[in-house]
Amino acid sequence: MKKREILTYPLSKEQFWEEFRHFVAYFLNRGISECSVLFGFDWGNEYYPGEDWIPETIKLEELEAKILELESRGLGEFGYNDIFIELAQVEFRFCNDTDIHIGFDRHQPLIKEFYSRWEALGYCPAEWLTSENHGPGECVRGGKNNA
Repeated sequence: MKKREILTYPLSKEQFWEEFRHFVAYFLNRGISECSVLFGFDWGNEYYPGEDWIPETIKLEELEAKILELESRGLGEFGYNDIFIELAQVEFRFCNDTDIHIGFDRHQPLIKEFYSRWEALGYCPAEWLTSENHGPGECVRGGKNNA
Protein backbone atom coordinates (compact mmCIF):
# COMPACT_ATOMS: atom_id res chain seq x y z
CA MET A 1 0.00 0.00 0.00
CA LYS A 2 1.25 3.47 -0.89
CA LYS A 3 1.85 6.00 1.90
CA ARG A 4 -0.01 8.91 0.33
CA GLU A 5 -2.98 9.36 -1.91
CA ILE A 6 -4.41 12.19 -3.97
CA LEU A 7 -8.02 11.91 -5.00
CA THR A 8 -10.67 13.90 -6.78
CA TYR A 9 -14.28 14.32 -5.87
CA PRO A 10 -16.67 12.29 -8.07
CA LEU A 11 -16.61 13.35 -11.71
CA SER A 12 -19.19 13.16 -14.47
CA LYS A 13 -18.84 10.22 -16.84
CA GLU A 14 -17.51 12.60 -19.52
CA GLN A 15 -14.95 14.14 -17.16
CA PHE A 16 -13.89 10.66 -16.01
CA TRP A 17 -13.18 9.54 -19.59
CA GLU A 18 -11.48 12.87 -20.34
CA GLU A 19 -9.13 12.38 -17.38
CA PHE A 20 -8.43 8.79 -18.41
CA ARG A 21 -7.46 9.97 -21.91
CA HIS A 22 -5.32 12.73 -20.41
CA PHE A 23 -3.64 10.13 -18.18
CA VAL A 24 -2.80 7.91 -21.18
CA ALA A 25 -1.51 10.83 -23.27
CA TYR A 26 0.51 12.19 -20.34
CA PHE A 27 2.51 8.99 -19.94
CA LEU A 28 2.80 8.21 -23.65
CA ASN A 29 4.26 11.70 -24.17
CA ARG A 30 6.89 10.86 -21.56
CA GLY A 31 7.92 7.63 -23.23
CA ILE A 32 6.03 5.26 -20.94
CA SER A 33 4.14 2.82 -23.12
CA GLU A 34 3.13 0.00 -20.76
CA CYS A 35 1.39 -0.30 -17.44
CA SER A 36 0.32 -2.98 -15.00
CA VAL A 37 -3.47 -3.28 -14.77
CA LEU A 38 -5.75 -5.04 -12.34
CA PHE A 39 -9.47 -5.02 -13.00
CA GLY A 40 -11.20 -4.89 -9.62
CA PHE A 41 -14.63 -5.93 -8.50
CA ASP A 42 -17.02 -6.34 -10.58
CA TRP A 43 -14.78 -6.75 -13.65
CA GLY A 44 -12.58 -9.33 -12.00
CA ASN A 45 -15.33 -11.71 -10.97
CA GLU A 46 -15.78 -12.88 -14.55
CA TYR A 47 -12.58 -11.70 -16.19
CA TYR A 48 -10.02 -13.60 -14.16
CA PRO A 49 -10.00 -17.39 -14.20
CA GLY A 50 -10.06 -18.75 -10.68
CA GLU A 51 -9.61 -16.92 -7.42
CA ASP A 52 -6.22 -15.33 -8.12
CA TRP A 53 -6.50 -11.94 -9.73
CA ILE A 54 -3.08 -11.18 -11.17
CA PRO A 55 -2.21 -7.80 -12.71
CA GLU A 56 -1.35 -7.90 -16.38
CA THR A 57 0.91 -5.75 -18.49
CA ILE A 58 -0.97 -3.78 -21.15
CA LYS A 59 0.20 -1.20 -23.66
CA LEU A 60 -1.20 2.19 -22.67
CA GLU A 61 -2.40 2.87 -26.19
CA GLU A 62 -4.51 -0.32 -26.04
CA LEU A 63 -5.99 0.20 -22.57
CA GLU A 64 -9.10 2.14 -23.62
CA ALA A 65 -9.98 -0.53 -26.19
CA LYS A 66 -9.54 -3.21 -23.50
CA ILE A 67 -11.88 -1.36 -21.14
CA LEU A 68 -14.49 -0.91 -23.88
CA GLU A 69 -14.20 -4.58 -24.84
CA LEU A 70 -14.82 -5.70 -21.24
CA GLU A 71 -17.75 -3.29 -20.95
CA SER A 72 -19.26 -4.68 -24.16
CA ARG A 73 -19.01 -8.18 -22.68
CA GLY A 74 -20.95 -6.97 -19.62
CA LEU A 75 -18.05 -7.55 -17.21
CA GLY A 76 -18.04 -4.08 -15.67
CA GLU A 77 -18.52 -0.39 -16.30
CA PHE A 78 -15.82 2.24 -16.32
CA GLY A 79 -16.45 4.65 -13.45
CA TYR A 80 -18.55 2.16 -11.52
CA ASN A 81 -15.96 -0.59 -11.07
CA ASP A 82 -12.34 -0.11 -9.99
CA ILE A 83 -9.37 -0.31 -12.33
CA PHE A 84 -5.89 -0.20 -10.74
CA ILE A 85 -3.09 0.99 -13.03
CA GLU A 86 0.55 1.02 -11.91
CA LEU A 87 3.37 2.80 -13.69
CA ALA A 88 6.17 5.26 -12.90
CA GLN A 89 6.16 4.29 -9.19
CA VAL A 90 2.53 5.37 -8.70
CA GLU A 91 -0.85 3.68 -8.76
CA PHE A 92 -3.82 5.30 -10.44
CA ARG A 93 -7.19 3.95 -9.44
CA PHE A 94 -10.06 4.87 -11.68
CA CYS A 95 -12.57 4.24 -8.94
CA ASN A 96 -16.06 2.80 -8.68
CA ASP A 97 -17.30 6.18 -7.41
CA THR A 98 -16.22 8.03 -10.60
CA ASP A 99 -13.35 9.60 -8.70
CA ILE A 100 -9.65 9.11 -9.36
CA HIS A 101 -6.96 8.21 -6.83
CA ILE A 102 -3.19 8.42 -7.19
CA GLY A 103 -1.29 6.36 -4.63
CA PHE A 104 2.39 7.17 -4.10
CA ASP A 105 5.18 7.00 -1.57
CA ARG A 106 7.16 10.12 -2.53
CA HIS A 107 6.20 13.35 -4.20
CA GLN A 108 7.43 13.67 -7.75
CA PRO A 109 6.64 16.15 -10.54
CA LEU A 110 3.74 14.13 -11.95
CA ILE A 111 1.93 14.30 -8.60
CA LYS A 112 2.11 18.09 -8.64
CA GLU A 113 1.06 18.22 -12.29
CA PHE A 114 -2.04 16.06 -11.79
CA TYR A 115 -2.95 17.81 -8.51
CA SER A 116 -2.64 21.24 -10.18
CA ARG A 117 -4.64 20.12 -13.20
CA TRP A 118 -7.45 18.74 -11.04
CA GLU A 119 -7.45 21.87 -8.91
CA ALA A 120 -7.67 24.11 -12.01
CA LEU A 121 -10.55 22.00 -13.38
CA GLY A 122 -12.48 22.33 -10.10
CA TYR A 123 -12.23 18.64 -9.16
CA CYS A 124 -11.35 19.52 -5.53
CA PRO A 125 -8.31 17.25 -5.17
CA ALA A 126 -7.23 16.31 -1.68
CA GLU A 127 -4.05 14.69 -0.43
CA TRP A 128 -4.26 12.08 2.31
CA LEU A 129 -1.80 10.15 4.36
CA THR A 130 -3.06 6.59 4.11
CA SER A 131 -3.78 4.66 7.25
CA GLU A 132 -2.57 1.18 8.08
CA ASN A 133 -6.20 0.05 8.09
CA HIS A 134 -6.47 0.53 4.30
CA GLY A 135 -8.67 3.57 4.67
CA PRO A 136 -8.24 7.30 4.59
CA GLY A 137 -5.94 8.67 7.21
CA GLU A 138 -5.28 12.36 7.69
CA CYS A 139 -6.12 14.94 5.01
CA VAL A 140 -2.99 17.06 4.58
CA ARG A 141 -4.22 19.46 1.91
CA GLY A 142 -7.08 20.32 -0.39
CA GLY A 143 -10.57 18.97 -0.69
CA LYS A 144 -13.78 20.97 -0.56
CA ASN A 145 -13.33 22.04 3.06
CA ASN A 146 -9.56 22.60 3.05
CA ALA A 147 -9.03 24.45 -0.21
